[in-house]
Amino acid sequence: MNRATFRQHFLQQLDGVQAIQPLLDLLPDVAFFMKDRQGRFVMHNRRALEYCRVASEEETIGKTDHDFFPKDRADEYVEGDQRVMRTGIPIINEVQAAPEEEGSDKLIVYSKIPLKDRKGTIIGLAGIHREVDGMRAAPSSYDRLSKAVQYLHANHAKPVTTGQLARMVGISHSQFTRRFRKLFGTTLRQYLLRIRIHAACSRTPTKASLISPWRWGFTTTAISPAPSAS
Repeated sequence: MNRATFRQHFLQQLDGVQAIQPLLDLLPDVAFFMKDRQGRFVMHNRRALEYCRVASEEETIGKTDHDFFPKDRADEYVEGDQRVMRTGIPIINEVQAAPEEEGSDKLIVYSKIPLKDRKGTIIGLAGIHREVDGMRAAPSSYDRLSKAVQYLHANHAKPVTTGQLARMVGISHSQFTRRFRKLFGTTLRQYLLRIRIHAACSRTPTKASLISPWRWGFTTTAISPAPSAS
């Protein structure tokens, strides 16, 4: 049996990729999407629709990232799409800000591959992404900043400086600041404050007062919890 011929014969009998869409909808934490060359959505699975905040796929067909996500993040997604379709080189396991409100501290690990027609011409792309909880589950190979982000989540109650984190990942202070803001759409100070607020909210209600902004002290050099006024 010629395996290649066998596979091709079977796949040609399928009614397109729609045949496996019900299976894609069962993936609980993986978003799947497909776009044409102009970046217009052709297909979503259920998890991807949740990010778009719509109930049905019909509400996304023919629309683009800019119809659903903040401009800065949509611009970033489109830039990656165009790079894949222009070069034909997939993006595999890269990290970027989640498709949520600007300033969200959530991240996704995503991959995108070009889609070609029968003549070999690139006509679009398909991609998947999954949310990573503060990158605690992400290997350091995903992004150069991952080591610093992991440190922030594990040591959010300790004083920290931008310079300290920059040295940790082997880049300059200015490079770290630019890359961090591009990835998260916010500053290190704002990101760390969100981590501390989330941590405080997960504790008992009696400690909720700790999340008040004036209870957290910031300086131009170190970002650290302020001592109690009592």
